[in-house]
Amino acid sequence: MERAPIPNLALAMRVGRIEEPDPLEGYLRYGRRLRDEVVSLLPGGWDWEDKRVLDFGCGAGRILRHFLPEAELAEFYGSDIDRPSIEWLGRHMSPPLRVLTNGESPPLALASSSFDLIYATSVFTHITDYWAAWLLDLRRILKPDGILIATFHGPAMYPTVTGEDQDEDRIGMNVLCRGRSWDEGGPGVMLSRWWIRAHWGRAFEILDLRPQGFATDHGGQGVAVMRPKPGALTPDDLRALEPNEPREIAALQANVEQLHHEDERARRWLAELQASPSWRITAPLRLAKGAVRRKRV
Repeated sequence: MERAPIPNLALAMRVGRIEEPDPLEGYLRYGRRLRDEVVSLLPGGWDWEDKRVLDFGCGAGRILRHFLPEAELAEFYGSDIDRPSIEWLGRHMSPPLRVLTNGESPPLALASSSFDLIYATSVFTHITDYWAAWLLDLRRILKPDGILIATFHGPAMYPTVTGEDQDEDRIGMNVLCRGRSWDEGGPGVMLSRWWIRAHWGRAFEILDLRPQGFATDHGGQGVAVMRPKPGALTPDDLRALEPNEPREIAALQANVEQLHHEDERARRWLAELQASPSWRITAPLRLAKGAVRRKRV
């Protein structure tokens, strides 16, 4: 098979910075490693024949491109919130891939109980408000015996994300930099294993839960391998505090402390900006812009 087209650097970097002399070669190499990691987590005796597979949060096909041989046996889909990435993927690798743009919130325009495998790498590491609704929608489109593989920022990522070690018993679900633009990496979500078992475990049977080591020799993201549980659930059911679990309260207290720290950092940054020469020089422009806006109103 001929080598598939490679996206430009801007599209490739939308899924994460690659600090290598040749970032595009790094993009290809890491995509292959991610693909191999997903395959290693599949149940024994897995056969691609007539399977339907979804890469949820596929970008411009960093992982999907390495499944093109399997796409001759199975149907491979990719969805992403980034329209330019999906448009590029649609022009260059569809067919055989089938691609769609999803919104910030579910549902996906896909039939219920129709997928054998869904994988989501570096997706629930950033979803803040709609994580429960997305989990339930992915459960909806999975077959009863389907598999969901999802990575998360676990204990090994805490120092990288926060700059300091964290007590997993006080993490739960902790959102960092809420509201940060996607051009700057978006918000970050830290999860603990006990919290995943308590909350994700209401919708899924957790077959494997690894705190770190996904597609890396040490540290890195954790990964959950799960199968749908039957039963009607709402997002509120997944978000509800786990009964008789004291770590829920400790995690909420840690979240409040984290918000205070972020607020203090934002205030210091704003004070430094307002004291800078560039802020003073551009003050007349901001005043003029404000006057024009008020006139329009």
